[in-house]
Amino acid sequence: MTPVAEPRTTAELLVLTLVEHGVEVLFLNPGTDTAPVQEAFARLAADGVAVPRVVLCPHESLALAAAHAYFAVTGRPQVVMVHVDVGTQNLGAMVHNAFRADAGVVIIAGRTPRSSYGEEPGGRDTPVHWQQDVPDQAGIVRSYVRWTADLAGPETLAQQLSRAFQVAGAAPGGPVYLTAAREVLMQPVTEPVQRPVVARHRPPAPPAPHPDALERAAEVLARSARPLITTTRVGRQPEAVAELVGLAELLGAPVIDRRERVNFPSTHPLYVTDPRESQELLRQADAVLVVDSDVPWIPQRAQPAADASIVLIDHDPVRASVPGWSFPVDVPIVADPLIGLRQLTAKLRERGARQPDAAWWTRAAAAQSPGTDAGIAPADVARVLDGLLSEEDILIEEATTNMEALRSELRRTAPGTLYQAGGSGLGWALGASIGVRLASPERRVVTVVGDGSFMFSEPLAALWAARQQDTPFLTVVLRNGGYAASRRPVFALFPEGESSKNAEVVGTRLPDLPDFTAVAQSCEAHGEHVREKARLEPAIVEALKEVDGGRCALVAVDVTSPWL
Repeated sequence: MTPVAEPRTTAELLVLTLVEHGVEVLFLNPGTDTAPVQEAFARLAADGVAVPRVVLCPHESLALAAAHAYFAVTGRPQVVMVHVDVGTQNLGAMVHNAFRADAGVVIIAGRTPRSSYGEEPGGRDTPVHWQQDVPDQAGIVRSYVRWTADLAGPETLAQQLSRAFQVAGAAPGGPVYLTAAREVLMQPVTEPVQRPVVARHRPPAPPAPHPDALERAAEVLARSARPLITTTRVGRQPEAVAELVGLAELLGAPVIDRRERVNFPSTHPLYVTDPRESQELLRQADAVLVVDSDVPWIPQRAQPAADASIVLIDHDPVRASVPGWSFPVDVPIVADPLIGLRQLTAKLRERGARQPDAAWWTRAAAAQSPGTDAGIAPADVARVLDGLLSEEDILIEEATTNMEALRSELRRTAPGTLYQAGGSGLGWALGASIGVRLASPERRVVTVVGDGSFMFSEPLAALWAARQQDTPFLTVVLRNGGYAASRRPVFALFPEGESSKNAEVVGTRLPDLPDFTAVAQSCEAHGEHVREKARLEPAIVEALKEVDGGRCALVAVDVTSPWL
């Protein structure tokens, strides 16, 4: 395919600029405002121009979850296109997730036409064009994006898009939000448009630690007798995993991991899985190294001693976007985590640091949560998956209160084989599975979700889109019949209250759940409902075979819960 010399409309200029910025996929939920872009795709393709793959997403939240996950795998910002204010609002909690996970995504939303009496092509011609006219459309997402702009015309569009991709991709990165009126997108391009050279608008190189801060951090850790490391998402950079392993081994420091990614091999002797052990280690440590973690510990559960020294390596060590972030830090270091770990390890070696002869802590007995004859425990599901998944299979987790069981029982050792949303917005996992499969078509993807998360995920839209895009994955739904995460705080905050007396919390049961297997089968996916432990492994084996054969599969498992 060969590109045309010049775009004929602003919409064609937009598409060609996306190509120049390496956009491979456009995640689209269309409306009346996207018509010029849809026509631009068709005309350019007819001219033999290579255009991004268009993935039709029947719900906007699906589109953003998929784009977020695509970026998580590749590190390349992709594009979500939605219609005006209503499409923007339907992005919902996925904007929160993308923002908190620093996911580079360019969101382009239409804006209601600006003309009403035929002054320009593309003006208002349906009642919704008045209903969707709001004073501040970008205000819907302003607190959750790194930058906003309105595409004003062909003269500046390429510059604005270059700025959008630069901001989205600049560490720590995050979503940006653009709007465009239909008249602007339809505007003819009659004169050659100066388009910036993409290479001159790249994100900046990642920051390295300040030498003085690095020296102080090395001094703190070198003199420590009881060092500890905590992380959440350093595995966003797969190369950083080996660096973290090397540093932990050098210090003899156990690692507490919230495991939004594969940050540290879960089979390593220094890896801590038991929450009780993590809390005790936090209390005993005399130095804590926090690497790429937005919430390094929960103070009401456990925190370091007042005289413990805290070193923090992060792109954003002050977390200004979190007003209540108040963790004490003695040595805050603004640095790319990979570079920071590499240079800190080198500095410690210069000081003669070496692995101690013996561990400074005594490992607690691992917590066990086996199933009983009366039911299947979430840990049983995790152990079956652990025995069936290969090291290279990719796991998507959105299991909320069952995540500890997965972290303890489902081993992950290879970087880039585990993804979580990075925020607290439920409904991410199914869309993310599509994005991961698009970015890694050769890899098998398995997603584990709770029953509440599954219903949040727009499953009909997701499973339909997965079939259309040939991105099969296995969904394992942990059916406990309620919102356990919403029950726990009621019991904890009101131990003598009426809810505790009755062992019941208003609005947290999910009785008479839909037949999830029927939902899957309606989208031509394989589905099975497992009620007995003996059927658990055979059901998952069969489902994985279906996925390997190119078909989505779903296994819904009735699991026990201490909260329900």
